[in-house]
Amino acid sequence: MKSLLITLLLSFIIPSTLLGQAKSNNTLPEKSINYGIDKTYEPYEFVNNEGEAAGFNVDIIKAIGKELNWEVKVYPDDWKVIRDKLESTNELDVATYFKSAGREDKVLFSSPISLVYYSIFTRSDKEPVEDLFSLSGKKVAIQEVTIVEEYFDQLGFLDLKELQTYSSESEAIDAVVRGEADCAITSFMTTNYKMEFENIKNIQSSSDPVFITEYCFVVNKKDSAMLDSLNWGLRLVKASGEYDQLFQKWLTPKKGWWSQYQDMVIMVFVIFLLLSIMAVIYIYSLRNLVKKKSQLIKNEIQTRTETEWELIESENLRKKMEDFTSVMLVETDLEHNITQAPKLFHSILGFDEEDILGVNIHQLLNVKSVTKDKEIKSVLMNKEFPYLDAEYEFKSSSNIPVWMESSTSLLYDEKKRIKGFKQFLKDITPLKQANLNLKDLNAELANFMYKTSHDVRGPIANVLGLVNLGKMTSKDKEITSYFGLIDKSVQKLEHIFNDFKEVSFILHGDLNITTFGLKELIDEVSNSVFLKRNKDINKARIKVKINSESNFITSDRALLKRLFYQLIENVFEHNNYYDTELKIIFEKDNSSQYKIYFADNGVGIPDDLQHKVFEVFFKGKRSDINIGMGLYMAKKVVSRLGGELNLQSEIDSGTTIEVILPVRQMAENLNYN
Repeated sequence: MKSLLITLLLSFIIPSTLLGQAKSNNTLPEKSINYGIDKTYEPYEFVNNEGEAAGFNVDIIKAIGKELNWEVKVYPDDWKVIRDKLESTNELDVATYFKSAGREDKVLFSSPISLVYYSIFTRSDKEPVEDLFSLSGKKVAIQEVTIVEEYFDQLGFLDLKELQTYSSESEAIDAVVRGEADCAITSFMTTNYKMEFENIKNIQSSSDPVFITEYCFVVNKKDSAMLDSLNWGLRLVKASGEYDQLFQKWLTPKKGWWSQYQDMVIMVFVIFLLLSIMAVIYIYSLRNLVKKKSQLIKNEIQTRTETEWELIESENLRKKMEDFTSVMLVETDLEHNITQAPKLFHSILGFDEEDILGVNIHQLLNVKSVTKDKEIKSVLMNKEFPYLDAEYEFKSSSNIPVWMESSTSLLYDEKKRIKGFKQFLKDITPLKQANLNLKDLNAELANFMYKTSHDVRGPIANVLGLVNLGKMTSKDKEITSYFGLIDKSVQKLEHIFNDFKEVSFILHGDLNITTFGLKELIDEVSNSVFLKRNKDINKARIKVKINSESNFITSDRALLKRLFYQLIENVFEHNNYYDTELKIIFEKDNSSQYKIYFADNGVGIPDDLQHKVFEVFFKGKRSDINIGMGLYMAKKVVSRLGGELNLQSEIDSGTTIEVILPVRQMAENLNYN
């Protein structure tokens, strides 16, 4: 007990003593350490134009050396060589590594000195790579023997075209500049430092951080005493405030345009202060409203998806187990009195066996099910069918509805005389309830989407009016450009809610089947598509061919107009409006089907994207307005009309979309699931 108390007292006394000595007059014994750095890892560690070691890490280790009375000798070299000198030859005492589980077997890590963020960098004239999954089929440049290479060894599911390694991150970025690599994964701070220092304009960061890691000092696995000293020295540097000064010096972005022109901008904004404040208030209120509504829509869609999956799993489980547990055989006489029923039937309805036997089964059914049961048994008595299937709604002992599937047939005695009926019953109450809940959820979601789209249009119109007023009254080109950006963003927002409203109409609107001219509808839609983009319809290369005795078609004209609009707009949005040729062919395949083909000679769709084009929010290319719902809505229109939508495409040869619709469509026969 005494030895334990002595140990605890020493643990408090010794650090305090060291702190007092280190902070007072550096009375610690002088020591020399060898510190290795990557010579091209700006701004953390590098060799400057004067040939001297510099950077955040270098200044931190020197500050620690000053606190601990160390002489720090800095040795710059290639990163791969630095690692070898520390881990193998022991020529170095300290270096700086990114922390990972794999490296902890080779070296000891200090407390982190900073966090480093890795991003994906591409040429600004190329398509941005937004996340790790978009690296498929790309040439990716990285620095060799780094934590990024270790991550890629773990991410074996990424189908890269080639992983190129270079001796430094600077060389990896240069490979992207030269076009030898599609993108590079490097630290955000280091790459931005290089871009500013070398005035590189054609490189962009195309993603949020993909890797975040701790940057630490490291020592040899056997040198734990050195590690303790480093950690203590780092605490002293932080406590003195010198760490914050060095962080501000090396890792905090320098003041930019705003600091230089702050006074002039404020003076310009004062002139339009009232207008700007009103615009900002509307924009922020609209943004919060959209954010809340979007989250509600997302939650509703997620709930709907989860319910659908639960329904599928429930159905699969029912099919697997019905032969073993869920099938119930109930026998009744000709007067419909129950003569035999299994225990499961009693328990589901909440009755005892003596309460069920001898009871007329119609007493357990609701009125509609009683009528249905009588009709079925009447048909069976005429021996027109061997059995008939139906759904019945039973009433439990607590008067709760219980839904069962029934397969009813005649029951014979030993002399082949009809003595009653046998009914094979299966409890489908969970499945029925899930269907009812899903139907209610669909209706609520459609109503919510419609109301959201309608409610937001008023604030959007107000913002657009204010923006247009600002553009007309402002004489400052820079301010006018800001209003232009606001105008584009608000128009895109309006487009999004219009698409939501369209989807709600397609999925849940009433069908109106009429007969109308197809050629006139195509001309009307084509004019709308070109007018939207201020294009001359007279220069369009659209050919319509009717391979049928009549130009007329029987369908829902409003839905068909939406279908044609999405398909025709999609052709010209992804190709040139005047150079692209579109052929629309209409034919009557047989007495029950119409076929309509939309064939273009555009750029085509890659094979790996053809199965995605009808998904919601999928975009073939970046657009200033469209959000990727056009072909999704087209698919839903065809499904609502009871038809099919097929796609064929080849790169540089064009795309053909085939629409198959029933010749005659009765509204009562069209159900959307």
